[in-house]
Amino acid sequence: MARKRISRTETDKDYMRTVSEWKGTISRIGQRNILTDSYHRNPLEGHEFPDEKGPLMIYLMSSSPGLFNGDEEFISCRLTEGAQLFLTTPSPSELRPSPYDEESRQTQTFFLEPGSILEYLPELVIPFKDSNFRGTNSVYMSKGSQAIISEIVTAGRIGRDEIFQYKKFSSTFEVYWENKLQVWDCMNLDPASNLRGAGNFGEYTHVGTLWILSEQVTDEHLNYIQNTILADEGINCYGSASLLQTNGLVIRLLGNSAQDLQNVIKKCWDHCRGELFQIRPFDIRI
Repeated sequence: MARKRISRTETDKDYMRTVSEWKGTISRIGQRNILTDSYHRNPLEGHEFPDEKGPLMIYLMSSSPGLFNGDEEFISCRLTEGAQLFLTTPSPSELRPSPYDEESRQTQTFFLEPGSILEYLPELVIPFKDSNFRGTNSVYMSKGSQAIISEIVTAGRIGRDEIFQYKKFSSTFEVYWENKLQVWDCMNLDPASNLRGAGNFGEYTHVGTLWILSEQVTDEHLNYIQNTILADEGINCYGSASLLQTNGLVIRLLGNSAQDLQNVIKKCWDHCRGELFQIRPFDIRI
């Protein structure tokens, strides 16, 4: 694991942190989607799985055991005109503590050119006890581009009774259509503010969000998700959906199991994948 030594001037101490990065460009050449440009800085790297007819699949993998306080991770991807990418991770993102309070940071930036399609469904995020995290997610959409992006955050290592024992978790999500800011969402979770109280998580421990970004989204898509998927008594979680002001909808879920939230997100993803992208659903995890 490549760790860079940084001088901590405010305490006159040294500590170790990682700065990792992956960036790539996906292009449509003929009938294939190809990774035409790629760069990575250990411990983060991308592994591609080409498909002769469908979207290119890339797994983002890290050889580090997780993000420690003070670590930084940068993910950037550009989809050229008509390109299609399915991006995911093979395992949960673990946010780990270190002896210092400095937050770990993850910055994710996606650029979608006209007619491109991005599907980004990473595994869940697990904030360990005493971890401190700040995430920034920016999506730049062009006319005719579409995206589905998800996030699931747990309360911690539930099996070790680490429930809301992290220091802070902050994640912002912003969407630009033709370089104009149209969506800005911020989730700040501070266990010191009684996250189990009324108006916060209540009886739940997990939160999931699914963003559907497309000019083709209509009331019919929203009604199906609300009245068919979220109204199903068997989904075992609490959720709601609403249209965005511009080109899309958002679904937010609360539950006590990552699998429960993943199942609902998968149903919503399958529906929108077929309705908006005209691509058949498939299973990436067995």
